[in-house]
Amino acid sequence: MRGRQECGRAGYLLVEIMVSLAIFSAISLALIMGFISLERNLAATTDFATNHTDAMRISDYLALDLRRTLSITATQNNTTITIPAYYDANGNPQTPQLDGGGGVYYGAIGSVIQIRYYLYNGTIYRQQDAGTPVAVAANVADFIFNVTDLGKVATTSITFHPIFVSTGASQSAIDATAIYNTTLLRNTRTDTGSSVY
Repeated sequence: MRGRQECGRAGYLLVEIMVSLAIFSAISLALIMGFISLERNLAATTDFATNHTDAMRISDYLALDLRRTLSITATQNNTTITIPAYYDANGNPQTPQLDGGGGVYYGAIGSVIQIRYYLYNGTIYRQQDAGTPVAVAANVADFIFNVTDLGKVATTSITFHPIFVSTGASQSAIDATAIYNTTLLRNTRTDTGSSVY
């Protein structure tokens, strides 16, 4: 008789199993939702860092080239910048020389380098002369280039597509990804009327 009583108490009731299963399911669901949220936050942070890195890279490239520019041919999403040929074909620096009219040239008079920035399939490329284009920024929505102040100041605006979106990017979210640069074109600062810098 004692063995029967012990056997009856050794098992779990159906109600106890259901309650414990419900508690376990709730805890498991909370953990899974937490892991998914952490994974989404990691993806959003990584995508933001990628866009930010691209924005800084294109900003640095543009600032470097624009400070050295002699002339700019600008259209939306396609710009050609002409800079002096500071280096020869072997990569050695060329000695600057005066041209007799207050200007400086490098190498042969009139030797220049053409640098082209253009947007193609959401990527901004930088191409030097006939060289291979190099991608400098991805996920770009728009690339606007303006030259103002009689060709002495260049302003650029680059808008990126937000990579990480849950239900689609609003216009304000896209606008928030824009970077702006204003660069003084040092080599074109001569006042054509008075020849004064």
